[in-house]
Amino acid sequence: MAGLLGIIETAKKAINSSRAGMEVTSHNVSNVNTPGYTRQKIELTSTDVLSSKHGMINAGVRVSGIRQVRDEFIEGEIRRVFNLLGSYSVEKEFFSRIETLLNEPSEVGLGQLFENFFNSFDDLSKNPEDRATRVTVVQAGKALAQRFNDIFNGLVGIKKDIIASLDAKLKNINQIIEELGNLSRTAVNLYNSGSEINDVRDKINQKLKELSNLADVVVSYDENGGVKVSIGGVTVVDRNFTQTVALKFVDGQAKIISVKGESEVKLNSGEVFVLQNLFNELIPDVMQKFDDLAKNLIKKVNDFHKVGYALDGTTGIDFFGGTGAGSIQVNKIILDDPAKISASINGDVGNNEVALAISSLRNETKILGFYNSIVSDIGLRSRISSDNENLHRMILNQLESQRDAVSGVSIDEEMLNMIKFQKMFEASAKVIQTVNEMIDAVLSMVR
Repeated sequence: MAGLLGIIETAKKAINSSRAGMEVTSHNVSNVNTPGYTRQKIELTSTDVLSSKHGMINAGVRVSGIRQVRDEFIEGEIRRVFNLLGSYSVEKEFFSRIETLLNEPSEVGLGQLFENFFNSFDDLSKNPEDRATRVTVVQAGKALAQRFNDIFNGLVGIKKDIIASLDAKLKNINQIIEELGNLSRTAVNLYNSGSEINDVRDKINQKLKELSNLADVVVSYDENGGVKVSIGGVTVVDRNFTQTVALKFVDGQAKIISVKGESEVKLNSGEVFVLQNLFNELIPDVMQKFDDLAKNLIKKVNDFHKVGYALDGTTGIDFFGGTGAGSIQVNKIILDDPAKISASINGDVGNNEVALAISSLRNETKILGFYNSIVSDIGLRSRISSDNENLHRMILNQLESQRDAVSGVSIDEEMLNMIKFQKMFEASAKVIQTVNEMIDAVLSMVR
């Protein structure tokens, strides 16, 4: 009788195992469309062998665990590529904005306005005494100076937008840090209580992916299910420990620091890194180039203009005022009276040497040549960023497909598992039914 009861106990274990398998299958099916969900698989092992007078007897099956089907290498590659994708996407966005600001080639682009300005002096050299031509020179100079002002102010506006974007993304980072800290604590508590942490692990991975888009992330897991996360060399999550980050300006440079330790977070990639680099290096570099261009234009034009003579014999007048791209303007004396424009080198109203000299500045490599190099460099950076964004988006899609092949839920496969566990349940129930009949037969023999 004891042997028959042992068979029933073995069958009960099989029923419980099949029920657990059905629960896992049902859980997989219900999450088939859940973003970031990792397929789970029940692990079944035979129980310890028992000794009896008839020899060694197997004691059935048990659930040894429920594991996630994941490839850690693919998960890490997804975070790495997502991080680079964030970098190139932000680069592309802001270089495209600078390209739009420059608006080249176009009738209102700085390149065309340079041409208009030098052409107006060329026309003046052909008719130095003509007032209408002088008015055209003034208008061309005003348009050129105003375009410099607009570009410079536009770059200042882009820097302000970068700071606003940095603030928003750091808030996002801090929110993710807090969520990861909570999830890490939950995972440790579940692990210590003997519960599965698979679903919490999925949520952690989703948050890590979001964080990797913003900053370069280093991740490790401890044996109790907790997660340790570092960004830019600074630990921000370590089981029960979390620390947020903040924006700090040091000598005009945007720095990211940890709030608790005030350590500098030195990022190498991700959206926040690119924004920081744009603010600290790239945009100031472009602004400096336009400043240098404007300063050179002011100096070259004024050097010729102030040694020349106006129609009334006045000399020593600068054509441009200001000190750079943000302040360049046509001299108010000339704005009020175009006759003050110098065209003559010797005071003879018919002389045109100053006008010709200013017109010839179109061939000056430090002016038009320098401007064209600025436009070409920005255009090249924009194209490279766009190409890299497209490339890494394609790579990410391929990695996501690989992840889905390994970790995603296949309805067809889950249906097969459902049938397998159903048959296991039915067979085990049949064993119990049969053994009960055998027990009834034995009992009837002793009545």
